[in-house]
Amino acid sequence: MIRKDRKILPTGYDIVVFDCDSTLTKIEGIDELARMKGKEEEICKLTTAVMEGKAKFRQTLKRKLEIVRPCKKDLARLANLYVKNKVKGAKETIAGLKRMGSKVYIVSGAYLEALLPFAKYLGIPNENVFAINLKFRKNGDYLSPDWKNPLTRNKGKRHIIQKLAKQGKTMLIGDGATDLEAKNVVDLFVGFGGVICRPIVREKADIFINLKTLTPILPLVKGL
Repeated sequence: MIRKDRKILPTGYDIVVFDCDSTLTKIEGIDELARMKGKEEEICKLTTAVMEGKAKFRQTLKRKLEIVRPCKKDLARLANLYVKNKVKGAKETIAGLKRMGSKVYIVSGAYLEALLPFAKYLGIPNENVFAINLKFRKNGDYLSPDWKNPLTRNKGKRHIIQKLAKQGKTMLIGDGATDLEAKNVVDLFVGFGGVICRPIVREKADIFINLKTLTPILPLVKGL
């Protein structure tokens, strides 16, 4: 679905930014962590409220982490789940984008310890990954988020993507309300509903992809 009031730039995109959960992967990381702790139902409600734009990100993040308290071992397990549950065409799409000369970034409300191994699997360097960094005790138990990280704040994703977008024409692929907050600072916002189809994203995205694969991103980046 393409909105009639938006044109795709014919010269393509220099920067391609992905969210992670339910975009590059078929799962929501915090929900998987909650399942490990037996807190799935409570966390799922909080996640849904944020992704549909019905709750503030920062306050909800604090509450979710207080409930789940993920340790380093939990995040290592989550990293493996990301790889096992990658969206169809994810790795191939990233490789294709790099061959076409686009810089690929991940800007996500996911957790850095789990996301870096997955990014490495996809071929995305560490310096191109922006995620929430958690602090741990010496024994690996959860301590707190790094509250200085912009991604722990409301509209933090927009703040980071706005800086990236200064490097060139930018496309953002996301699935939730926190991604939509950055819509006006990029040249094209692509809503991805291959995993979870959220009405607010379908309604407001410049282009909405309702498929189980990311491969249509490649011709879009070329402006086709």
